[in-house]
Amino acid sequence: MSINKRLGVESLLVTLLFTLGFMAWNVVQGMLMTLNHTPEMMHTDSSVMMLQSKVDFGSIARWDMTSILIAAVGFLLLAAAYYGLRSGIQRWTQRS
Repeated sequence: MSINKRLGVESLLVTLLFTLGFMAWNVVQGMLMTLNHTPEMMHTDSSVMMLQSKVDFGSIARWDMTSILIAAVGFLLLAAAYYGLRSGIQRWTQRS
């Protein structure tokens, strides 16, 4: 069984574009949610000091070696699945 280089590069590019599109969609969703958010203004004057000390703004994502390895393996598995599907479809259409 030989590996089709063009299909391999296509698999990596499609997987990369899929991943970037998923990230971009999450950013757009967050922007839309922020844009459409209307805070409740009733009864907020009495608890401003308590609220300021309890609200965390964002979180820090720590990328250790395990997280990087899991992300890389997931990326490669997705690319391999795409490659397998595309090569299977190519073989199926060539037989017909």
